[in-house]
Amino acid sequence: MNLRTTLRAATRQDHDRVDQLGGAFDLAQPKGYEAFLLAHAAVLPPLEAALDAAPSQDLPADWPERRRAAALLADLAELGLAPPAPSPIAAPADAAERVGALYVLEGSRLGGTLLRRRLAEAQPGAPSAYLTHGEGAPLWRTFLAWLDSRALDPAQTHAAIEGARGVFAAFEAGFKTAVPPVG
Repeated sequence: MNLRTTLRAATRQDHDRVDQLGGAFDLAQPKGYEAFLLAHAAVLPPLEAALDAAPSQDLPADWPERRRAAALLADLAELGLAPPAPSPIAAPADAAERVGALYVLEGSRLGGTLLRRRLAEAQPGAPSAYLTHGEGAPLWRTFLAWLDSRALDPAQTHAAIEGARGVFAAFEAGFKTAVPPVG
């Protein structure tokens, strides 16, 4: 079983919980979209900052191009919203945990494609730099190549799973804090 399959299987319940919570934000409504962005803004910038502090060999070579915090903060600014206080996020402790954290971050980009389509239909003028970041670039494919190049032993694989679960937990907490408005 490759690392991607292992991470996907081990974090399926975490992913499902976060998807369910994230799906409660009604992107067709301005307030729902704002709450969605604010929830992400509590988690993504501090997580990316923690990854920025990692040794460069622990990250994909194109890590700077993958960062989405600036796009997210630009969307908030365009909506006239101040960024929320950062969520307390435990920085991934080692290279293996960073692999797991990156798996979740890059996977969330895939979900953003579907959400961008929904947003464009419901709110065509809404700022969407965050959801469109990297559009047209082969970021998922190149991330998978990078992921497949990681040779992790069983203890490191366990650490990668824990790194992924930590990021899922951070997004879960961010979503619960943002409580999407109804209607």
